[in-house]
Amino acid sequence: MRLVSATVRHRQLLPPPCWRTIRPTRLEDILMRYLVLGVVLCLSSTAYAGNIKDTDLIASNTFFLPPSTQKTVFIQARNSSDNQDVSFHDLGSRLTAKGYQIIQDPDAAHYIVLANIVYCNITKPELPVEAIVASGYGSGIGSSVMGGLQGLTSMASMAGPQGALIGSAASMGLSAIEGVGSAIGSLFSGPSTPRMPDDVNYACVADIQITEQGATASAPTSAKSGTGQQSGVYQTRLAADVHQKKLDEKEATPLLQQKLSAAVAGNF
Repeated sequence: MRLVSATVRHRQLLPPPCWRTIRPTRLEDILMRYLVLGVVLCLSSTAYAGNIKDTDLIASNTFFLPPSTQKTVFIQARNSSDNQDVSFHDLGSRLTAKGYQIIQDPDAAHYIVLANIVYCNITKPELPVEAIVASGYGSGIGSSVMGGLQGLTSMASMAGPQGALIGSAASMGLSAIEGVGSAIGSLFSGPSTPRMPDDVNYACVADIQITEQGATASAPTSAKSGTGQQSGVYQTRLAADVHQKKLDEKEATPLLQQKLSAAVAGNF
């Protein structure tokens, strides 16, 4: 028989040490996962939306395409602006989702969509995005400031006393440009008017022409109301803008692109 010492026997009688890991219950585990997920979502949304105050979309005029069973579209998109990252690459997929067929032969298409991004940069108080749009399809930007301001005058006539003030200032000529910018900044709090020195309004402007082939099309006019254009040709100027606390082109570019493409596709 094997003899066991008293010390070993004493150790065998002692209860085992409490080394068991305390594990959370299933309910605690689920709650912890949801808590972590909520924190991650809050951080990501804050980083994205915290810099963006608001967005806006403006059109110089509206028009209605007549109903048609023809669903073929030819798209030609250009970008002559400073920001070459903005494009209409998703316009085709948006029209396809509506049942239209994108083809590469303009002669065989029932609709021809011509789009050109003519401006994509920071807007200035003396030339707000509303003035750029008001000047209409095909008009100049920058050197043709007064053309945009005259268009703004007609738009401002519907804004009551504040609009009348801006309209009268615009009619005074180039010397009133700075006064118009100050008046707009103080009277309106729209998305295109920076409220603080650090605020930035970034806008992209595009000229859009949609031609319905087979209709009695002739040289298009530039009627702002959208009611006096020639049959079969529809033109408009669109502007999408983002009001940011700090300029971030990479953040603004996809938002502007989506708004412009959605606006063009919305006409179909």
